[in-house]
Amino acid sequence: MYKILFLTDFSAASRHALAYTQALFDDTAADFCLVNAFQLQPELSYGGAVLMAEERETAEQALHNVRLLMTQQPVPAYHTYRTIAVLGGPETAVQELLAQEPFDLVVVGATGSGFSEVFGTVATGLIRTAKANVLVIPASAAIRPLKKLVLATDFRSINDSRCFTLLKDLASRKSAQLTLLTIENPAQPGSHPSSLSIDYVAQAFDTIQTDTYTIHDESVLNGINAYLDNHAVDLLVLLPHHKSFFDVLRNKSITRTIAYHPRVPLLSLYDAEPELPAKQTAAQTVDVIPFI
Repeated sequence: MYKILFLTDFSAASRHALAYTQALFDDTAADFCLVNAFQLQPELSYGGAVLMAEERETAEQALHNVRLLMTQQPVPAYHTYRTIAVLGGPETAVQELLAQEPFDLVVVGATGSGFSEVFGTVATGLIRTAKANVLVIPASAAIRPLKKLVLATDFRSINDSRCFTLLKDLASRKSAQLTLLTIENPAQPGSHPSSLSIDYVAQAFDTIQTDTYTIHDESVLNGINAYLDNHAVDLLVLLPHHKSFFDVLRNKSITRTIAYHPRVPLLSLYDAEPELPAKQTAAQTVDVIPFI
């Protein structure tokens, strides 16, 4: 059974994202945990405890209403629903819940309404901080059969092929075509992946119908957008590197930029850093990472 943490703010975009996720998992068992993170006004006085109780009650009632709405329609018997109201910001709430319970996927709707790409949105924040797969669903995404999946990859920056488990299952269950898209910089001859790197990724999808596509562009972002301009894509999949806040300020995160204004549903796969022995030096890490 999949355990799905669904973050909701009760907006139309959030309701659409939930309906999309229900359809995505309509053929398999799933436990939906609907979460609302509520915050208190900073100018609270000694009556803050009372107001917090009122805010929590309001959030819990709204979550209850969402649950009733989503289960009024016919839903599979193998889908279960539960609700949690958490005090704090969305990113902090998700981190706390992930520390308490493992989830296979965190889902959030996106409108691209953030005021600054640097500071981003809830979706971009989750991609940077959540130690889990994150699915970002734009409000404009059509709910339709999943037929065309695209994994943008350089074939090298992968810690463990097990990070592809969810993607493999989606492609298999939906009988979808998976395209391995790579962007090569013509100004950098070394950007072409080795055959060993390509084989490592290809073996991870040996039971899936796949093809490859290469775009030559000096910008990875421009290359991905060029592909989206010319091909129908139901789900774009990225494997982000977790960046520090200063990397974000320097706009070095391609995944965050795409998630800020997602053109199609975006699946960000979590690839945990390899666990190294305490006394292992940096020079010795080359033997435990598939590619350099």
